[in-house]
Amino acid sequence: MTDSNNPYQSPAAAAPPHPSADNAVLASRWHRFFGALIDGLVQLAIIAPIVFFSGAWADMMANSGVLDLTTTLVWFIVGEVIFLAVQGWLLFNRQQTIGKWLLGMKIVGMEQNAVPVGKLYGLRYLLFHVLAQVPGVNLIMLIDPLMIFRGDRRCLHDLLAGTQVIQAPANR
Repeated sequence: MTDSNNPYQSPAAAAPPHPSADNAVLASRWHRFFGALIDGLVQLAIIAPIVFFSGAWADMMANSGVLDLTTTLVWFIVGEVIFLAVQGWLLFNRQQTIGKWLLGMKIVGMEQNAVPVGKLYGLRYLLFHVLAQVPGVNLIMLIDPLMIFRGDRRCLHDLLAGTQVIQAPANR
């Protein structure tokens, strides 16, 4: 039994819908560009001093800019660990990176709002980080961001992961 005059009753207003692929505004191309730029600069600001002070930079310069396969794999793993340490909490809990959070964007799934971790990290980030290391195949890294000029503003990594980037609600 409910009393419509009860002052302690919770409000009857419906909660606003969560943003999803169906009811949200797509993030602008400029917001996505600057978000990716911010993410890259954050990663660079952390890993560059590590590379320099570890002596890896001097070794690479002594070898005409070339690293052996083992060293490349080690630095790739270090880079991924740093990426997850810096971006992981926001990425897995809020479906944002630092750049997306600062610019008010969010990653959502095309079928469901929450994107599984495997798709969110594995297909959107890890796969493309791996492809960037393979000579010749790394040309995909040029094609991926250019696909943002399509009507749905989805890059290749969005298409593979079944995601798109939207403007997040004001309360982020």
